[in-house]
Amino acid sequence: MKRLLVAVLLLLPTANALADAPAPPREEDVAYSGEVKLAAALLLPDGRGPWPAAVLAQGSGNSDRTNLWARGMAELLREHGLAVLLTDKRGSGKSAGDWRTAGFDELAGDVVAGVRYLRGRKDIDATRIGVVGLSQGGWIVPVAAARDSGIAFVVDVSGAGVSFAEQSFVEMANTATKAGLSREGVDEVLRLNALAVRFLVAGAWAPYQAAREHALQGPAKEIAAGFPATPDAAIWTFLRKVATFDPLPYWLTVRQPAFIAYGEDDEQDNVPVRESVHRLEFVFARAGKTNYRIVVAPKVGHTLWIEQGVFEPHFQAALVEWLRDTLAQPR
Repeated sequence: MKRLLVAVLLLLPTANALADAPAPPREEDVAYSGEVKLAAALLLPDGRGPWPAAVLAQGSGNSDRTNLWARGMAELLREHGLAVLLTDKRGSGKSAGDWRTAGFDELAGDVVAGVRYLRGRKDIDATRIGVVGLSQGGWIVPVAAARDSGIAFVVDVSGAGVSFAEQSFVEMANTATKAGLSREGVDEVLRLNALAVRFLVAGAWAPYQAAREHALQGPAKEIAAGFPATPDAAIWTFLRKVATFDPLPYWLTVRQPAFIAYGEDDEQDNVPVRESVHRLEFVFARAGKTNYRIVVAPKVGHTLWIEQGVFEPHFQAALVEWLRDTLAQPR
């Protein structure tokens, strides 16, 4: 959600990198239907099924099976015995539709459609299908799990435990600070962000437009340029649908085992990590939920990579152990 509430993580592998990589294990190009026609790569482990499985919910913006972060997570899960539906988000890759006209309810419906597709395959254990969300996908997976009680487990990687609007202010403050803006410059960016939210919920265009035009003339011009310039820009439709989203009411109803992970350095980037952990722990205590684990990995940021494609060892070991223990439980 950088540059107005939306963070677009689109990391594409180069042709040379793919050419140098060893031949991957089995992978199928699959299609299935939800509200729209959807597509994905289905990564299958070695050996014979039926395997436990996971549907991977992509992060914000355009994101599909070529996203390196999503691909890396899918490969990690496959390496440890899970089949993985590595999705093309609606409107991305081979999937139909347009994420800019969909809210989190619709995107969660796409995840549930993937779960239902996997349940229909004989090589997948229908009782052990979970959902894994990255970044904004970490907001989508509790919505999906609350909707479909048959989902076996929930993994949220870097999905904030605060509302969409709250996270947007944290991200914008961090973005402005990293850009070297003064305290006054940071405040100007936050005022612009607040007026963007006001336009979304109340339709007040003129104050937002004036603030954006003023910011374009000063030190914050590069950040301001990332904010939509017209009231009919397509991205407003998506933002209007999600501006008031809060994940906590959904987490309050999630009965499935849950694993939630953050990188501690994300505090200075995308996610208010400490506040997210505190709020989630409060909600889980209120709900009497004990079948969860929250991990904050040291010295890594939003992707939990120590370098591109390499997950932080503590996080990776914790996730693998948790999955092993969770999948061993009777359903």
